[in-house]
Amino acid sequence: MSSNRIAGHALSWAATQYRDRPAVVFRDRSFSYAQIERRSNQLANALIGLGQRPGERLAVLLNNSVESIEGQFGAEKAAQAYVALNARHSLREQVAILNDAEASVLIAGPEFRDIALKVQPLVPSLRHVIGLGWQDAGVQEYDALLARASDRAPRLKIPGDLLLRIAYTSGTTGQPKGVAYSIDRFEARLANHFGAMEYGLGIDDAMLHVGPLTHAAGVHLLPCYLRGSRNIVADRFDPEQLVAQIASDRITQLMVVPTMLSRLLEALAANPAADVSSLRRVHYGTAPTPTSMVEEALQRLGPILRQQYGMTEAVQPLCVLYPHEHLQDGQLSTRITSCGRPTINVDITVRDANGQVLPTGEVGEIALAHHGIGAVSFWRRPDLEREAIRDGWFYSGDLGRFDDEGFLYIVGRNKDMMISGGFNVYAREVEDALHAHPAVEDVAVLGLPDPEWGEVIAAFVVRKPGQTSDADALARHCTELIAGYKKPRVIEFVDALPRNHAGKITKNDLRDAYLARHPEGATSQ
Repeated sequence: MSSNRIAGHALSWAATQYRDRPAVVFRDRSFSYAQIERRSNQLANALIGLGQRPGERLAVLLNNSVESIEGQFGAEKAAQAYVALNARHSLREQVAILNDAEASVLIAGPEFRDIALKVQPLVPSLRHVIGLGWQDAGVQEYDALLARASDRAPRLKIPGDLLLRIAYTSGTTGQPKGVAYSIDRFEARLANHFGAMEYGLGIDDAMLHVGPLTHAAGVHLLPCYLRGSRNIVADRFDPEQLVAQIASDRITQLMVVPTMLSRLLEALAANPAADVSSLRRVHYGTAPTPTSMVEEALQRLGPILRQQYGMTEAVQPLCVLYPHEHLQDGQLSTRITSCGRPTINVDITVRDANGQVLPTGEVGEIALAHHGIGAVSFWRRPDLEREAIRDGWFYSGDLGRFDDEGFLYIVGRNKDMMISGGFNVYAREVEDALHAHPAVEDVAVLGLPDPEWGEVIAAFVVRKPGQTSDADALARHCTELIAGYKKPRVIEFVDALPRNHAGKITKNDLRDAYLARHPEGATSQ
Protein backbone atom coordinates (compact mmCIF):
# COMPACT_ATOMS: atom_id res chain seq x y z
CA MET A 1 0.00 0.00 0.00
CA SER A 2 1.32 3.46 -0.86
CA SER A 3 2.19 5.98 1.83
CA ASN A 4 -0.48 7.98 3.64
CA ARG A 5 -1.16 11.64 2.95
CA ILE A 6 -3.70 14.28 4.00
CA ALA A 7 -6.84 14.35 1.85
CA GLY A 8 -7.02 17.61 -0.13
CA HIS A 9 -3.67 18.88 1.14
CA ALA A 10 -2.74 20.59 -2.17
CA LEU A 11 -6.06 22.45 -2.24
CA SER A 12 -5.61 23.78 1.29
CA TRP A 13 -1.98 24.65 0.49
CA ALA A 14 -3.14 26.78 -2.47
CA ALA A 15 -5.66 28.58 -0.25
CA THR A 16 -2.89 29.41 2.20
CA GLN A 17 -0.62 30.66 -0.59
CA TYR A 18 -3.16 32.87 -2.36
CA ARG A 19 -5.73 33.47 0.41
CA ASP A 20 -7.52 36.67 -0.66
CA ARG A 21 -6.75 36.52 -4.36
CA PRO A 22 -9.65 35.76 -6.74
CA ALA A 23 -9.86 32.01 -7.35
CA VAL A 24 -13.16 31.57 -9.18
CA VAL A 25 -15.34 34.03 -11.05
CA PHE A 26 -18.84 32.92 -12.02
CA ARG A 27 -21.28 35.30 -13.64
CA ASP A 28 -21.02 38.55 -11.66
CA ARG A 29 -19.50 37.06 -8.48
CA SER A 30 -15.87 36.56 -7.54
CA PHE A 31 -14.78 34.03 -4.91
CA SER A 32 -11.41 34.21 -3.18
CA TYR A 33 -9.19 31.23 -2.43
CA ALA A 34 -10.15 31.57 1.24
CA GLN A 35 -13.86 31.44 0.37
CA ILE A 36 -13.49 28.36 -1.84
CA GLU A 37 -11.46 26.72 0.92
CA ARG A 38 -14.11 27.36 3.56
CA ARG A 39 -17.02 26.26 1.36
CA SER A 40 -15.33 23.06 0.18
CA ASN A 41 -14.35 22.30 3.80
CA GLN A 42 -18.00 22.69 4.80
CA LEU A 43 -19.09 20.29 2.07
CA ALA A 44 -16.43 17.77 3.08
CA ASN A 45 -17.50 17.91 6.74
CA ALA A 46 -21.17 17.69 5.74
CA LEU A 47 -20.46 14.53 3.74
CA ILE A 48 -18.55 13.01 6.65
CA GLY A 49 -21.48 13.96 8.91
CA LEU A 50 -23.82 12.03 6.62
CA GLY A 51 -21.79 8.91 7.39
CA GLN A 52 -19.80 8.79 4.18
CA ARG A 53 -16.71 6.60 4.48
CA PRO A 54 -13.44 7.06 2.54
CA GLY A 55 -13.67 5.66 -0.97
CA GLU A 56 -17.48 5.82 -1.17
CA ARG A 57 -18.90 7.43 -4.29
CA LEU A 58 -20.26 10.96 -4.49
CA ALA A 59 -22.08 11.66 -7.78
CA VAL A 60 -22.82 15.15 -9.07
CA LEU A 61 -25.27 16.27 -11.72
CA LEU A 62 -24.38 19.93 -12.10
CA ASN A 63 -23.88 22.45 -14.85
CA ASN A 64 -20.94 24.85 -14.63
CA SER A 65 -21.14 26.82 -11.39
CA VAL A 66 -19.02 27.60 -8.37
CA GLU A 67 -20.70 24.61 -6.69
CA SER A 68 -19.40 22.31 -9.41
CA ILE A 69 -15.89 23.27 -8.22
CA GLU A 70 -16.81 22.98 -4.54
CA GLY A 71 -18.13 19.51 -5.30
CA GLN A 72 -14.81 18.32 -6.71
CA PHE A 73 -12.78 19.88 -3.91
CA GLY A 74 -15.15 18.83 -1.12
CA ALA A 75 -15.20 15.24 -2.36
CA GLU A 76 -11.40 15.10 -2.31
CA LYS A 77 -11.16 16.52 1.21
CA ALA A 78 -13.75 14.01 2.45
CA ALA A 79 -11.84 11.21 0.68
CA GLN A 80 -14.86 10.50 -1.53
CA ALA A 81 -14.63 9.08 -5.04
CA TYR A 82 -16.05 11.78 -7.31
CA VAL A 83 -18.36 10.70 -10.15
CA ALA A 84 -19.41 13.38 -12.64
CA LEU A 85 -22.66 12.58 -14.43
CA ASN A 86 -23.23 13.70 -18.01
CA ALA A 87 -25.91 16.39 -18.09
CA ARG A 88 -27.11 15.18 -21.50
CA HIS A 89 -27.70 11.57 -20.55
CA SER A 90 -31.17 10.10 -20.34
CA LEU A 91 -32.74 8.91 -17.09
CA ARG A 92 -31.92 5.31 -18.03
CA GLU A 93 -28.25 6.18 -18.60
CA GLN A 94 -28.01 8.14 -15.33
CA VAL A 95 -29.49 5.21 -13.38
CA ALA A 96 -27.10 2.76 -15.06
CA ILE A 97 -24.03 4.80 -14.09
CA LEU A 98 -25.24 5.49 -10.53
CA ASN A 99 -25.86 1.78 -10.02
CA ASP A 100 -22.57 0.81 -11.62
CA ALA A 101 -20.68 3.20 -9.32
CA GLU A 102 -22.87 2.28 -6.33
CA ALA A 103 -23.14 5.98 -5.55
CA SER A 104 -24.29 6.75 -2.01
CA VAL A 105 -24.75 10.54 -2.38
CA LEU A 106 -26.04 12.60 -5.32
CA ILE A 107 -25.78 16.40 -5.61
CA ALA A 108 -28.17 17.73 -8.26
CA GLY A 109 -28.73 21.22 -9.63
CA PRO A 110 -32.21 22.75 -9.87
CA GLU A 111 -32.51 21.96 -13.60
CA PHE A 112 -32.06 18.26 -12.76
CA ARG A 113 -34.61 18.08 -9.96
CA ASP A 114 -37.01 15.78 -11.82
CA ILE A 115 -34.25 13.35 -12.80
CA ALA A 116 -32.86 13.30 -9.24
CA LEU A 117 -36.26 12.45 -7.78
CA LYS A 118 -36.79 9.69 -10.35
CA VAL A 119 -33.40 8.04 -9.85
CA GLN A 120 -33.67 7.98 -6.07
CA PRO A 121 -35.87 4.83 -5.81
CA LEU A 122 -34.02 3.14 -8.71
CA VAL A 123 -30.56 3.20 -7.13
CA PRO A 124 -30.48 1.02 -3.97
CA SER A 125 -27.08 2.33 -2.83
CA LEU A 126 -28.23 5.98 -2.90
CA ARG A 127 -28.67 7.07 0.71
CA HIS A 128 -28.76 10.85 0.28
CA VAL A 129 -29.82 13.34 -2.40
CA ILE A 130 -28.68 16.93 -1.98
CA GLY A 131 -30.51 19.60 -3.99
CA LEU A 132 -28.69 22.74 -5.06
CA GLY A 133 -31.28 25.48 -4.49
CA TRP A 134 -34.13 23.02 -3.94
CA GLN A 135 -35.39 20.41 -1.50
CA ASP A 136 -38.08 17.78 -1.29
CA ALA A 137 -39.09 14.87 0.87
CA GLY A 138 -35.86 13.02 1.62
CA VAL A 139 -33.79 15.69 -0.16
CA GLN A 140 -31.57 18.12 1.76
CA GLU A 141 -30.83 21.60 0.43
CA TYR A 142 -27.17 22.19 -0.38
CA ASP A 143 -26.56 25.58 1.30
CA ALA A 144 -28.54 24.64 4.41
CA LEU A 145 -26.49 21.46 4.75
CA LEU A 146 -23.20 23.37 4.41
CA ALA A 147 -24.31 26.03 6.91
CA ARG A 148 -24.43 23.40 9.67
CA ALA A 149 -20.92 22.09 8.96
CA SER A 150 -17.49 23.21 10.14
CA ASP A 151 -15.41 25.27 7.71
CA ARG A 152 -12.13 23.75 8.91
CA ALA A 153 -10.39 21.18 6.70
CA PRO A 154 -11.09 17.61 7.94
CA ARG A 155 -7.44 16.60 7.29
CA LEU A 156 -8.17 12.90 6.88
CA LYS A 157 -5.16 10.59 6.58
CA ILE A 158 -5.59 8.35 3.54
CA PRO A 159 -3.47 5.94 1.47
CA GLY A 160 -2.36 6.93 -2.03
CA ASP A 161 -4.14 3.98 -3.60
CA LEU A 162 -7.55 5.12 -2.32
CA LEU A 163 -10.11 5.63 -5.09
CA LEU A 164 -10.38 9.35 -5.95
CA ARG A 165 -12.48 9.45 -9.13
CA ILE A 166 -14.43 7.31 -11.53
CA ALA A 167 -14.56 8.92 -14.95
CA TYR A 168 -17.16 7.43 -17.25
CA THR A 169 -16.27 7.56 -20.91
CA SER A 170 -18.46 9.35 -23.41
CA GLY A 171 -20.17 6.33 -24.95
CA THR A 172 -23.96 6.46 -24.69
CA THR A 173 -24.90 2.81 -25.22
CA GLY A 174 -24.10 -0.51 -23.61
CA GLN A 175 -22.76 -1.24 -20.14
CA PRO A 176 -21.21 1.79 -18.41
CA LYS A 177 -17.42 1.97 -18.65
CA GLY A 178 -15.77 3.75 -15.74
CA VAL A 179 -12.07 4.53 -15.50
CA ALA A 180 -10.81 4.39 -11.91
CA TYR A 181 -8.33 6.99 -10.69
CA SER A 182 -6.56 6.47 -7.39
CA ILE A 183 -4.95 9.42 -5.63
CA ASP A 184 -1.52 8.25 -6.85
CA ARG A 185 -2.72 8.05 -10.45
CA PHE A 186 -4.40 11.45 -10.31
CA GLU A 187 -1.25 13.04 -8.91
CA ALA A 188 0.77 11.41 -11.71
CA ARG A 189 -1.63 12.95 -14.21
CA LEU A 190 -1.16 16.36 -12.61
CA ALA A 191 2.63 15.97 -12.67
CA ASN A 192 2.48 15.02 -16.34
CA HIS A 193 0.39 18.12 -17.07
CA PHE A 194 2.97 20.39 -15.43
CA GLY A 195 5.85 18.48 -16.99
CA ALA A 196 4.43 19.09 -20.47
CA MET A 197 3.95 22.83 -19.95
CA GLU A 198 6.17 25.10 -22.01
CA TYR A 199 4.47 28.30 -20.78
CA GLY A 200 4.44 30.20 -17.51
CA LEU A 201 1.29 30.00 -15.41
CA GLY A 202 0.81 32.21 -12.37
CA ILE A 203 -1.15 34.88 -10.57
CA ASP A 204 -1.37 37.11 -13.65
CA ASP A 205 -3.17 34.43 -15.66
CA ALA A 206 -6.89 34.01 -16.17
CA MET A 207 -8.37 30.84 -17.67
CA LEU A 208 -11.82 31.08 -19.20
CA HIS A 209 -13.66 27.74 -18.96
CA VAL A 210 -16.35 27.52 -21.64
CA GLY A 211 -16.88 23.74 -21.60
CA PRO A 212 -18.25 21.49 -18.81
CA LEU A 213 -15.89 21.51 -15.84
CA THR A 214 -17.00 17.98 -15.01
CA HIS A 215 -15.43 16.76 -18.25
CA ALA A 216 -12.63 17.88 -20.62
CA ALA A 217 -12.61 21.55 -19.56
CA GLY A 218 -11.82 20.49 -16.00
CA VAL A 219 -8.34 19.27 -17.05
CA HIS A 220 -7.02 22.83 -16.66
CA LEU A 221 -8.97 23.75 -13.52
CA LEU A 222 -6.64 22.32 -10.88
CA PRO A 223 -3.33 23.39 -12.51
CA CYS A 224 -4.62 26.97 -12.67
CA TYR A 225 -5.87 26.78 -9.08
CA LEU A 226 -2.54 25.51 -7.77
CA ARG A 227 -0.67 28.31 -9.56
CA GLY A 228 -2.85 31.13 -8.22
CA SER A 229 -4.57 31.90 -11.51
CA ARG A 230 -8.17 33.06 -11.85
CA ASN A 231 -10.63 30.42 -13.03
CA ILE A 232 -13.39 32.27 -14.88
CA VAL A 233 -16.34 29.96 -15.41
CA ALA A 234 -18.92 30.42 -18.17
CA ASP A 235 -22.29 28.74 -17.76
CA ARG A 236 -22.63 28.31 -21.52
CA PHE A 237 -20.67 28.81 -24.71
CA ASP A 238 -21.55 32.05 -26.48
CA PRO A 239 -18.94 33.11 -29.08
CA GLU A 240 -19.82 36.82 -29.06
CA GLN A 241 -19.79 36.91 -25.27
CA LEU A 242 -16.54 34.96 -25.28
CA VAL A 243 -14.84 37.54 -27.52
CA ALA A 244 -16.05 40.36 -25.28
CA GLN A 245 -14.95 38.55 -22.13
CA ILE A 246 -11.44 37.93 -23.45
CA ALA A 247 -11.02 41.71 -23.61
CA SER A 248 -12.87 42.69 -20.42
CA ASP A 249 -11.28 40.06 -18.14
CA ARG A 250 -7.91 39.98 -19.91
CA ILE A 251 -8.16 36.25 -20.50
CA THR A 252 -4.76 34.59 -21.05
CA GLN A 253 -5.75 30.90 -21.32
CA LEU A 254 -8.57 29.28 -23.25
CA MET A 255 -9.49 25.68 -24.08
CA VAL A 256 -11.85 24.93 -26.98
CA VAL A 257 -13.09 21.91 -28.90
CA PRO A 258 -13.16 22.24 -32.71
CA THR A 259 -16.81 23.31 -32.89
CA MET A 260 -16.11 26.09 -30.38
CA LEU A 261 -12.99 27.17 -32.25
CA SER A 262 -15.00 27.38 -35.48
CA ARG A 263 -17.62 29.62 -33.90
CA LEU A 264 -14.98 31.74 -32.20
CA LEU A 265 -13.31 32.37 -35.55
CA GLU A 266 -16.68 33.34 -37.07
CA ALA A 267 -17.22 35.82 -34.23
CA LEU A 268 -13.74 37.31 -34.76
CA ALA A 269 -14.37 37.58 -38.51
CA ALA A 270 -17.55 39.52 -37.78
CA ASN A 271 -15.71 41.77 -35.30
CA PRO A 272 -12.19 42.33 -36.66
CA ALA A 273 -11.53 45.11 -34.14
CA ALA A 274 -12.00 42.74 -31.18
CA ASP A 275 -9.16 42.85 -28.66
CA VAL A 276 -7.78 39.36 -28.04
CA SER A 277 -4.23 40.53 -27.35
CA SER A 278 -4.25 39.18 -23.78
CA LEU A 279 -4.43 35.55 -24.98
CA ARG A 280 -1.20 33.61 -24.46
CA ARG A 281 -2.43 30.09 -25.12
CA VAL A 282 -5.43 28.60 -26.90
CA HIS A 283 -5.57 24.90 -26.10
CA TYR A 284 -7.53 22.81 -28.57
CA GLY A 285 -8.26 19.13 -29.08
CA THR A 286 -10.65 16.32 -27.96
CA ALA A 287 -11.61 15.75 -31.63
CA PRO A 288 -9.94 16.13 -35.04
CA THR A 289 -9.47 19.78 -36.01
CA PRO A 290 -9.50 20.60 -39.75
CA THR A 291 -6.24 22.01 -41.11
CA SER A 292 -8.07 24.98 -42.64
CA MET A 293 -9.45 25.89 -39.21
CA VAL A 294 -6.02 25.71 -37.59
CA GLU A 295 -4.60 27.90 -40.35
CA GLU A 296 -7.31 30.53 -39.88
CA ALA A 297 -6.84 30.46 -36.10
CA LEU A 298 -3.12 31.10 -36.51
CA GLN A 299 -3.88 34.06 -38.75
CA ARG A 300 -6.41 35.59 -36.36
CA LEU A 301 -4.82 34.70 -33.01
CA GLY A 302 -1.13 34.38 -33.76
CA PRO A 303 1.25 31.52 -32.86
CA ILE A 304 -0.42 30.66 -29.54
CA LEU A 305 -2.22 27.44 -30.49
CA ARG A 306 -1.44 24.32 -28.46
CA GLN A 307 -2.94 20.93 -29.24
CA GLN A 308 -3.20 18.13 -26.68
CA TYR A 309 -3.96 14.48 -27.39
CA GLY A 310 -5.42 12.53 -24.51
CA MET A 311 -8.18 10.17 -23.45
CA THR A 312 -10.23 9.40 -20.36
CA GLU A 313 -8.39 6.12 -19.83
CA ALA A 314 -4.91 7.65 -19.69
CA VAL A 315 -2.77 10.14 -17.83
CA GLN A 316 -3.01 13.37 -19.81
CA PRO A 317 -1.61 14.80 -21.95
CA LEU A 318 -0.22 11.93 -24.03
CA CYS A 319 1.12 14.15 -26.80
CA VAL A 320 1.44 17.89 -27.27
CA LEU A 321 1.84 19.88 -30.47
CA TYR A 322 3.46 23.04 -29.14
CA PRO A 323 2.88 26.53 -30.57
CA HIS A 324 6.32 26.72 -32.21
CA GLU A 325 5.66 23.39 -33.96
CA HIS A 326 2.67 24.81 -35.83
CA LEU A 327 5.06 26.86 -37.96
CA GLN A 328 8.24 25.99 -39.82
CA ASP A 329 10.52 28.71 -41.19
CA GLY A 330 7.66 31.16 -40.69
CA GLN A 331 5.28 29.09 -42.78
CA LEU A 332 2.45 26.73 -41.85
CA SER A 333 4.01 23.38 -40.95
CA THR A 334 2.77 20.05 -42.26
CA ARG A 335 3.01 18.92 -38.63
CA ILE A 336 -0.29 20.64 -37.81
CA THR A 337 -2.02 17.48 -39.02
CA SER A 338 -0.25 15.63 -36.19
CA CYS A 339 -1.01 15.74 -32.47
CA GLY A 340 2.63 16.31 -31.53
CA ARG A 341 5.13 14.06 -29.80
CA PRO A 342 4.72 11.97 -26.63
CA THR A 343 5.15 13.72 -23.29
CA ILE A 344 7.94 12.88 -20.84
CA ASN A 345 6.05 10.34 -18.69
CA VAL A 346 4.40 8.40 -21.52
CA ASP A 347 5.62 5.71 -23.93
CA ILE A 348 3.64 5.33 -27.15
CA THR A 349 3.99 2.66 -29.82
CA VAL A 350 2.02 1.80 -32.96
CA ARG A 351 1.21 -1.92 -33.24
CA ASP A 352 -0.34 -4.38 -35.67
CA ALA A 353 -3.18 -6.81 -34.96
CA ASN A 354 -0.70 -9.28 -33.42
CA GLY A 355 0.73 -6.69 -31.02
CA GLN A 356 3.99 -6.25 -32.95
CA VAL A 357 5.50 -2.75 -33.06
CA LEU A 358 5.26 -1.30 -36.56
CA PRO A 359 7.98 0.72 -38.29
CA THR A 360 7.78 4.47 -38.84
CA GLY A 361 5.11 5.48 -41.33
CA GLU A 362 2.89 2.42 -40.99
CA VAL A 363 -0.64 2.70 -39.57
CA GLY A 364 -1.58 0.61 -36.55
CA GLU A 365 -3.26 0.74 -33.16
CA ILE A 366 -1.81 3.19 -30.66
CA ALA A 367 -0.62 1.40 -27.51
CA LEU A 368 0.70 3.32 -24.51
CA ALA A 369 2.29 2.86 -21.12
CA HIS A 370 2.73 5.30 -18.24
CA HIS A 371 5.96 5.55 -16.29
CA GLY A 372 5.66 4.33 -12.73
CA ILE A 373 1.90 4.04 -12.36
CA GLY A 374 1.02 0.74 -13.97
CA ALA A 375 -1.73 -0.03 -16.45
CA VAL A 376 -5.12 1.59 -16.90
CA SER A 377 -7.70 0.53 -14.33
CA PHE A 378 -11.37 0.07 -15.19
CA TRP A 379 -13.98 0.20 -12.47
CA ARG A 380 -15.20 -3.36 -11.85
CA ARG A 381 -14.68 -4.33 -15.49
CA PRO A 382 -12.02 -7.05 -15.60
CA ASP A 383 -13.33 -7.96 -19.06
CA LEU A 384 -12.23 -4.56 -20.38
CA GLU A 385 -8.84 -4.86 -18.75
CA ARG A 386 -8.29 -8.29 -20.33
CA GLU A 387 -9.34 -6.91 -23.69
CA ALA A 388 -7.41 -3.63 -23.66
CA ILE A 389 -4.30 -4.29 -21.54
CA ARG A 390 -1.59 -6.65 -22.75
CA ASP A 391 1.84 -6.99 -21.14
CA GLY A 392 1.42 -3.64 -19.40
CA TRP A 393 0.43 -1.77 -22.58
CA PHE A 394 -2.98 -0.17 -23.03
CA TYR A 395 -4.38 -0.62 -26.53
CA SER A 396 -6.31 2.59 -27.10
CA GLY A 397 -8.47 1.75 -30.12
CA ASP A 398 -7.02 4.80 -31.87
CA LEU A 399 -5.22 4.27 -35.16
CA GLY A 400 -2.11 6.29 -35.95
CA ARG A 401 1.38 6.45 -37.39
CA PHE A 402 4.68 8.10 -36.50
CA ASP A 403 6.79 10.18 -38.87
CA ASP A 404 10.60 10.25 -38.96
CA GLU A 405 10.75 12.99 -36.31
CA GLY A 406 8.51 11.23 -33.80
CA PHE A 407 5.30 13.18 -34.45
CA LEU A 408 2.16 11.10 -34.04
CA TYR A 409 -0.64 11.34 -36.60
CA ILE A 410 -4.10 10.10 -35.61
CA VAL A 411 -5.87 8.37 -38.48
CA GLY A 412 -9.07 7.51 -36.63
CA ARG A 413 -10.58 4.87 -34.40
CA ASN A 414 -10.43 1.15 -35.06
CA LYS A 415 -14.16 1.30 -35.69
CA ASP A 416 -13.58 4.25 -38.06
CA MET A 417 -11.45 2.13 -40.36
CA MET A 418 -13.70 1.03 -43.18
CA ILE A 419 -13.02 -1.80 -45.63
CA SER A 420 -14.54 -1.06 -49.01
CA GLY A 421 -13.89 -3.46 -51.88
CA GLY A 422 -11.00 -4.98 -49.91
CA PHE A 423 -9.23 -1.64 -49.33
CA ASN A 424 -8.71 0.01 -45.95
CA VAL A 425 -10.15 3.53 -45.78
CA TYR A 426 -9.60 5.80 -42.78
CA ALA A 427 -12.40 8.22 -41.94
CA ARG A 428 -10.02 11.01 -40.91
CA GLU A 429 -8.39 11.12 -44.37
CA VAL A 430 -11.74 11.48 -46.13
CA GLU A 431 -12.93 14.06 -43.59
CA ASP A 432 -9.77 16.13 -44.13
CA ALA A 433 -10.37 16.07 -47.89
CA LEU A 434 -13.95 17.28 -47.49
CA HIS A 435 -12.98 19.94 -44.95
CA ALA A 436 -10.68 21.41 -47.59
CA HIS A 437 -13.73 22.39 -49.68
CA PRO A 438 -14.76 26.01 -48.99
CA ALA A 439 -18.43 25.10 -48.63
CA VAL A 440 -17.92 22.58 -45.83
CA GLU A 441 -18.48 23.70 -42.24
CA ASP A 442 -18.46 20.29 -40.55
CA VAL A 443 -18.35 16.66 -41.68
CA ALA A 444 -18.47 13.10 -40.39
CA VAL A 445 -17.46 10.07 -42.45
CA LEU A 446 -18.45 6.49 -41.67
CA GLY A 447 -19.04 3.13 -43.33
CA LEU A 448 -22.46 1.82 -44.30
CA PRO A 449 -23.07 -1.92 -44.90
CA ASP A 450 -23.15 -2.94 -48.55
CA PRO A 451 -23.56 -6.48 -49.94
CA GLU A 452 -21.21 -5.88 -52.87
CA TRP A 453 -18.45 -3.70 -51.39
CA GLY A 454 -18.68 -4.75 -47.75
CA GLU A 455 -18.95 -1.10 -46.80
CA VAL A 456 -19.52 2.08 -48.75
CA ILE A 457 -18.08 5.37 -47.62
CA ALA A 458 -20.71 7.86 -46.44
CA ALA A 459 -20.23 11.54 -45.60
CA PHE A 460 -22.64 13.68 -43.60
CA VAL A 461 -21.91 17.31 -44.32
CA VAL A 462 -22.89 20.63 -42.72
CA ARG A 463 -22.59 23.48 -45.24
CA LYS A 464 -21.25 26.89 -44.30
CA PRO A 465 -23.95 29.60 -44.23
CA GLY A 466 -24.87 30.76 -47.71
CA GLN A 467 -23.15 27.86 -49.48
CA THR A 468 -25.07 25.74 -51.99
CA SER A 469 -22.51 23.23 -53.32
CA ASP A 470 -24.15 19.89 -54.03
CA ALA A 471 -23.03 16.29 -53.57
CA ASP A 472 -21.60 16.05 -57.10
CA ALA A 473 -19.36 19.06 -56.49
CA LEU A 474 -18.01 17.56 -53.26
CA ALA A 475 -17.45 14.18 -54.92
CA ARG A 476 -15.46 15.84 -57.74
CA HIS A 477 -13.45 17.75 -55.15
CA CYS A 478 -12.57 14.52 -53.33
CA THR A 479 -11.44 12.89 -56.57
CA GLU A 480 -8.71 15.54 -56.81
CA LEU A 481 -7.38 14.85 -53.30
CA ILE A 482 -7.83 11.16 -52.48
CA ALA A 483 -7.94 7.84 -54.31
CA GLY A 484 -11.17 6.86 -56.00
CA TYR A 485 -11.87 3.98 -53.61
CA LYS A 486 -11.77 6.46 -50.71
CA LYS A 487 -14.29 8.85 -52.26
CA PRO A 488 -17.65 8.94 -50.45
CA ARG A 489 -20.38 7.17 -52.41
CA VAL A 490 -23.07 8.63 -50.17
CA ILE A 491 -23.12 12.35 -49.35
CA GLU A 492 -25.95 13.75 -47.25
CA PHE A 493 -26.34 17.33 -46.09
CA VAL A 494 -27.50 17.89 -42.51
CA ASP A 495 -28.16 20.96 -40.39
CA ALA A 496 -25.87 19.78 -37.58
CA LEU A 497 -23.92 16.72 -36.49
CA PRO A 498 -24.96 14.91 -33.29
CA ARG A 499 -22.41 15.28 -30.50
CA ASN A 500 -22.05 14.02 -26.97
CA HIS A 501 -21.24 16.14 -23.91
CA ALA A 502 -17.51 15.90 -24.67
CA GLY A 503 -18.06 17.46 -28.10
CA LYS A 504 -17.37 14.25 -30.01
CA ILE A 505 -19.54 13.29 -32.97
CA THR A 506 -21.73 10.28 -32.25
CA LYS A 507 -21.39 8.48 -35.56
CA ASN A 508 -23.57 5.59 -34.41
CA ASP A 509 -26.49 8.02 -34.26
CA LEU A 510 -25.83 9.11 -37.84
CA ARG A 511 -25.51 5.52 -39.05
CA ASP A 512 -28.66 4.34 -37.24
CA ALA A 513 -30.72 7.29 -38.50
CA TYR A 514 -29.57 6.73 -42.09
CA LEU A 515 -30.34 3.03 -42.04
CA ALA A 516 -33.75 3.75 -40.51
CA ARG A 517 -34.48 6.05 -43.46
CA HIS A 518 -32.99 3.62 -45.99
CA PRO A 519 -33.74 0.07 -44.76
CA GLU A 520 -32.84 -1.21 -48.21
CA GLY A 521 -29.23 -0.11 -47.62
CA ALA A 522 -26.93 2.62 -48.82
CA THR A 523 -27.95 4.68 -51.82
CA SER A 524 -24.80 5.62 -53.75
CA GLN A 525 -24.39 8.94 -55.50
